[in-house]
Amino acid sequence: MTRIIFITATGTDIGKTYVTVMLVRQLQDQGYRVRAIKPVISGFDRDDMANSDSGRLLKEMGQDITLENIAAISPWRYSPALPPHLAAEQAGRPIDLDNLAAFCQKQAEQELDFLLIEGVGGIMTPLNSHQTMIDLVGRLKCHCLLVTASSLGTLSHTLTAIDCIRQRKIILDGLVISESLQSYADLDTVTSDFEKIIPDISVKYIPRDTPSREIFTLVT
Repeated sequence: MTRIIFITATGTDIGKTYVTVMLVRQLQDQGYRVRAIKPVISGFDRDDMANSDSGRLLKEMGQDITLENIAAISPWRYSPALPPHLAAEQAGRPIDLDNLAAFCQKQAEQELDFLLIEGVGGIMTPLNSHQTMIDLVGRLKCHCLLVTASSLGTLSHTLTAIDCIRQRKIILDGLVISESLQSYADLDTVTSDFEKIIPDISVKYIPRDTPSREIFTLVT
């Protein structure tokens, strides 16, 4: 049975793609069959597909970066760099949660050990006027990883996100601190701070530009 891991975050532009790429590499190195998808993406530029989040996922999976392959992992693509519900509204192509969940579940039916689903924005980012990313995670009944920043204010954002996740009874496999350009303290202090405040969650700190560093041991 395919194990589904949903990679979400406390906000946008924090490091979800970076973490997802690292997980793909780690799992492939361990011999697992893994596929990564990003069903919804805004700010997509078809003239620069290689540098898109979807393009980076394809590259790590060893697939050609073509529009056809990108469409296979990111069916809901929007050009404006806006929150997805607004980008979808402008494009006249609203995001339907039932269709989105069905797409993800269909992907999990392939012969895989892991399906990694990268969300868009943060855990409470709206998909439409009445549903958010957390509704998709809940519908899929999968585990999730939460990516957060190391900048000032991250503790409040992270605790808020964790509280939302727990209220929905979603299983949180761990917290990944993706190093910000400006951290509120040094690496060891930030990591220790998080571990003291949320001692029941596995915490990993990912320094910038360290693509070979292992994140989580997903299989015991």
